Parts: sequence; structure tokens; C-alpha cells
Amino acid sequence: MTALPVNEALKRIESELAEFWAAPDEESGTPMTKVRSSTMTYVIMTSQAEVERARETTEAVVETHPGRAFVLTVDGRLAPWEASHDVRMACRLDGGVQPICHDSIALTFGALTCERAGSIVAALALPEVPLVVEVGRGAPRTLVSALAPRADRLIVDTAHTSVTRVAEIAAMASSFVGDRQFVRTYTWRELVARFFDDALTALDDIRKVTVGRTPGGVTEPAALLLGWLGARLGWAFDSRQEARDRHGQTVEIVLQDEPHELLLPGELTGVWIETSVDGAPLSLACTRSKEHVNQVCWMRRGARESAHDYAMGHRGEDWVLVKAIHATEGDRVYREALTMAADWSGR
Repeated sequence: MTALPVNEALKRIESELAEFWAAPDEESGTPMTKVRSSTMTYVIMTSQAEVERARETTEAVVETHPGRAFVLTVDGRLAPWEASHDVRMACRLDGGVQPICHDSIALTFGALTCERAGSIVAALALPEVPLVVEVGRGAPRTLVSALAPRADRLIVDTAHTSVTRVAEIAAMASSFVGDRQFVRTYTWRELVARFFDDALTALDDIRKVTVGRTPGGVTEPAALLLGWLGARLGWAFDSRQEARDRHGQTVEIVLQDEPHELLLPGELTGVWIETSVDGAPLSLACTRSKEHVNQVCWMRRGARESAHDYAMGHRGEDWVLVKAIHATEGDRVYREALTMAADWSGR
């Protein structure tokens, strides 16, 4: 990639795109109509070390959501006023005679030009389709500040970006916010909620919550789950170890490390809740199997008695991203959970 002053880089990109879409058939030399099937403009911001992973993400996205994709990063080795770029195009035949094509643009900014990333993307983005912006691993703060307010859909991942930082980013955006980690942990929330299907009064008598996770995670995986519980039940966090429910009663919070050779660092391993129904104790547990990591044992003991094994299922990251983009109906629940998670994390 050749480094150029940012205005020249923008002109070069526009020229390369125009040349591609007007290029003739290589065999006959005659004009060839290319079909663009556009559903969105997708932008991922990331660190220099994560550019190749981000490219793989964009390639997977455009396979199911054709459009224009961007990979953005910052390189301090460039002159502050420069940017370098790499434009790639691809076409495929889906049973017809006309190729369906898409393009992708990798842009690396100097220290000053990154402040113009928002306007540059706006100039190159496809019109009349949503602008989906993802905050990738190690995304530079200047890029995030430039792009997040422009997004029609903002994608984050609290598995690698702290809930405190994500809350700051979400505050920049008026758009829907989707969190890959919130998608991945849906089953945990579903199974915890199922504890109370026929024991609603137990929701107001929770006295202890224990969350297990594998040690060594980049972020705290318990934060989002506790934030969701707190937001749904009207809790206030006094510290990381203690909350007050909506009646002012104390809820003890315990985090425990549970090493698991089949799991990555920072993955949930179990949730235990102590509560009661009409004064009768009720112990609730949802724990991962040691032998089968995608299976959990769900159990109630005391005022309610039941036990089941459930498959957690496994979804690839391509599916997770698509779900985060499209599942806008949970935006309010997520924002409330995120706010509470950031509050807990900051104590």
C-alpha cells in the first residue's frame, strides 16, 4: 500500500473503484455489466495487529450481506497527514450470466488524518443502505470517535472491550448497539430467567448470586450478566461484592475462578442463586459440564425441585455478527444492562 496525502488517497480510491465497475470483459474486451447487490456498508476499526483478522471478518460479511466493506486502522509510522489504502474487488456468478460484485477498502491513517475518517467513509459509503460500524479489537480511540456517531448500527464486543469503555462508546451513538458477547451469552440469560417461571416471588428474595468463569479473561465476563440481572430487577450496586434490591435488602455477589481445560480464558462456567419462596429456601444452579463444554446442568432444590441437562449449542462468529447486526429488538434491554454493568465494574 502506497502512502499518500489523504486527499490524494481519496481520489485514488474513487478512481480505482470507478475503473473496476467500468472494466470490460477480460476475454472479449467488450463492456461487461456488473450487478451490485447492496444491503449495507460495513466498517470495522481495529489495531494494526488485528488487520488480517478484520479482513477475514469483512470477507465473511459480504458473502451474506453484499455491499461495500472497510477495514480502518492507524499507523504511527505514516506521516501524520498521510493515508495508505488497498482496494479489492470480487465477483461471483450465482447461476446467471451477469456477475454479482462487491468491493472492500482497507485504509490506514496517519495520526492526524484519522480525525477525518468519518467524512472519508461518508464520501465512499454506498448511498441509501445502512452504515454498520464495528469496534474491533484494539480500535484506536480517534477512529471510534469519528465513526461511532455516524453509524446506523454500532457493533461492539465486551469480550475484548471493557463494559466501561463500551458504555462510553455507546453514549456517542444514537443508533442501535449490538454486542457480540451479549449474543454469545443469550442462553445463560435464558436459563437464569427460566428458574423463576413458576416462582416469580423468588425474584424479590434473592440474597446471593455467584458467577463462575475461567480465569485470565481480557475483560470480566460476569459484568454483563450482573448488569442484566441488576437492570431487570431494579438493583443498585454498592460495591462489586454487594447490591441492594428494590426493597433495600442486601444481595451478596461472589465471583469464583473455575479453570476448565476445554474452555478459553474469560468464559462463563456457572451461575448459582440463593433465594426463597414464601420463606422456604430455594437454591438454583446452572453449571457447565466438565466433560461436555456445550452442555449445562440446570437444577433447582428446595421450594421447587427440578433438574435438566441443556445443550448450549455453538454458533460461529459469522452467525454471531449477523445476529448482532439484526437483533435490534433487544437494544433497550442491552443498553440498560450495559449501564448497570459499567456501574458495577467501576466500583
